[in-house]
Amino acid sequence: MSLLAPLRDEINARRVSRACAGDAAAFRALYRELHPVVAGFVGRRVRVRADAEDLVARVFMAFVKHLGEYRRDRGSVHAWVLRIARNAIIDEVRARRTALPLDAVAEVLPGAGDLLGELLAREQRDLLVDHIAALPAEARELLALRYADGLSHAEIAGVLGLRADAVKQRVSRTLRELRGRLQAGAEKGAAEYVV
Repeated sequence: MSLLAPLRDEINARRVSRACAGDAAAFRALYRELHPVVAGFVGRRVRVRADAEDLVARVFMAFVKHLGEYRRDRGSVHAWVLRIARNAIIDEVRARRTALPLDAVAEVLPGAGDLLGELLAREQRDLLVDHIAALPAEARELLALRYADGLSHAEIAGVLGLRADAVKQRVSRTLRELRGRLQAGAEKGAAEYVV
């Protein structure tokens, strides 16, 4: 979380108030700041670019429609717009009746420069991706919000409608579970080579 986040949140809350009063410049400033955040959030969850762009447009239509309903005491504008985006994605998935895979949290591990190093890195990444895919959807979403979207525990709490300490505990529990699965897999692999 950036040290400037509280300042950004206060500025955006004031922009919402001014935009509700008809200040077009305040709304443009909100849009310029929030569009990349929403587009990245949606783009990491919707694979087809045209569908992602359509969803982003719908998110901002809902944002405009419900702008007067924003309440500062319920969280930041940032978390609020991401909650709108999350709900739009869920609605889209329900309408299509298909599964929407969350992007893997793991980034491509840097290779050692040689083929063996690249193969080992790819194998480790694939193993992590497999373990993440085996997690419940709620746990995968928490990891995606925390590490792919870079949200703080408080911002995730605002998106999901939970308490920040509950989010922190769930993320920590999920990471411990992943670490345990990876260690168990490594020990099993080592035992196979000893035989």
